[in-house]
Amino acid sequence: MKQEGLLLIVENEAKDLKNAADSARAVGFAEVEGKTSPYAARIYLEDRLANGPKLPDGILLDLDFGIESGYELLRFWHSNPGLRVIPLIVWSILGEEQRQMCGLFKVNRFVGKWEGNEALQDALKEVLQAAN
Repeated sequence: MKQEGLLLIVENEAKDLKNAADSARAVGFAEVEGKTSPYAARIYLEDRLANGPKLPDGILLDLDFGIESGYELLRFWHSNPGLRVIPLIVWSILGEEQRQMCGLFKVNRFVGKWEGNEALQDALKEVLQAAN
C-alpha cells in the first residue's frame, strides 16, 4: 500500500493516541502528528496556516479533554475557511448528543470509540481518499 498524507490526531489518552496513529498508518497515512491538547493543536494549525510547509490532509479529534474542550478546536476549525477544507473526524467516547452537535459544525464524520477500530479505519480511509 502506498503511504501518503498527513493526519493530525488530537487526543490526550496515550493508548488512544497510539491506537489512532497505528490505524492511520494501517490505512495508508505516511505521517501522523499527535497533539495532546486542543490548544497545542490550534498552535500547530495556526503555524501551518501562516508558515507551511502544508496543512494536514485530515484531523482526528477527541472532544473530551477534562479541563480543555475539543469543542474549542472544533469552533476554530469551523470558523476558519482555510481549515474547513480539511476533513475532520470526531472520535469520541461521548454519545448521541455530541454526534448531533458535530452535525451542526458540519464535521465530516463522528466515530464513537465504542464502534471499534474498523469504524475508525473506514473513516480514515475516506479522508485519505479525499486527499488524493
